Amino acid sequence: MKRSSLILVVTIILLLSLSACDSLPFDLPWLESNQPTATMSPDDLGDTTPTPEITAVVTPTPEEVTRLVIWVPPEMDPELEKPAAELFTEKLQSYSVLNDDIEIIVRVKAASGAGGLLDALTATSSAAPNALPDLIALSREDLESAALKGLVYSMDGLTDLADSGDWFGYAREMALLQGSTYGLPFAGDALALVYLPESLSEFPASWTDLLASDAVVAFPGQSNQALFQLSLYEGEGGVIQDNQRRPILELDPLTEVFYLIQDGVTEGTFVEDYNQYQTLTQVWTAFRDGQTDVALVWASDYLQDDTSILADLTPLLPMSGGSVSIGDGMSWALASPDENRQAMAVDLAEYLLDPAFLAEWTSMIGYMPTRSSALEAWEDQDLRGTVSQISLMTRLRPSNDILSSLGPILQTQTQQILQSLIDPAQAAQAALESLEDQ
Repeated sequence: MKRSSLILVVTIILLLSLSACDSLPFDLPWLESNQPTATMSPDDLGDTTPTPEITAVVTPTPEEVTRLVIWVPPEMDPELEKPAAELFTEKLQSYSVLNDDIEIIVRVKAASGAGGLLDALTATSSAAPNALPDLIALSREDLESAALKGLVYSMDGLTDLADSGDWFGYAREMALLQGSTYGLPFAGDALALVYLPESLSEFPASWTDLLASDAVVAFPGQSNQALFQLSLYEGEGGVIQDNQRRPILELDPLTEVFYLIQDGVTEGTFVEDYNQYQTLTQVWTAFRDGQTDVALVWASDYLQDDTSILADLTPLLPMSGGSVSIGDGMSWALASPDENRQAMAVDLAEYLLDPAFLAEWTSMIGYMPTRSSALEAWEDQDLRGTVSQISLMTRLRPSNDILSSLGPILQTQTQQILQSLIDPAQAAQAALESLEDQ
């Protein structure tokens, strides 16, 4: 009896172990892997349909933009006691009212150099990205540098304004980098000539006539960008880059440009002492001081002059291929990587490009309008006609790479001609050889 009871107890324990083996965290070595599996009918199981877990998918709501920060050069400081500053402030306030009283903060940076707009943008991007501006006003040179460094962002898909037919040709180009829109141009500039009517009652219609006059013409002969020579070269039909966007110079048109400069030296029009300036601003200062009769300047130097100087502005004279001026300007660019902020910043930039505002603001601050509709609203008919001529003949300044390659070469050979040290044909050939050696 005792033995039978012991066998019964062991049997019960084994049965209990078998029923619980599936819940164990390890294998039982004495169980065969081919043990028959008990089956149960659906009726035995009851309702076995699993209850699905409901997971809520929450789409984050874009953070509401309650303020926009813009960086501008000193001449656009809203705190200046000038009509253009007051108009700019009113326009920003108007935008704020139309957009739920959004706060617009304007910070002023130097135009260039240490602590300037590009320098500050570079430093802030790496050290304090949360302090980046939403919009920044950049020159074409700085816009190109900023885009190549990844400091500003494409506006493709955010605006169609860049595709408008209302832009002057050079301004439309100013908005683009490698086919993408990186800026919305709001202030234009271009090379032009200024002269004193008392010295030239009627300005000559050609370089030949100007050289034959008694006028002395000043240009920045020591500039390593050589924008004057490049304008003449393009007016003569010269090409500055090949199909791969590499810098090139063509012998025949460059030779004609150098002969023109030599003729100016012979006639006393291009005097070496008056062509040692490094910048166009220095040339403008010399002209205002009465040191020269005619000067190559930025149109903005003339338009921004608030003195009583009695000078006239006129387009560059034509070469055999026509009149060509080199243009520049400023554009609004996106500096925040936040897509939500980018959309609002572009909206503000478009608002600041309203033709009526642009017409009034550019005439007050002294820049050429980038849009033809804005220029048409200028009240001074004579000045409007002159600026229209200049705008239509203007081509965008060459890229930074092109200028850094061609400028110093043209500067060197020009100085040789001004000092009568080399023949124009030899100077042109030397320029081509110098470019090949780069």
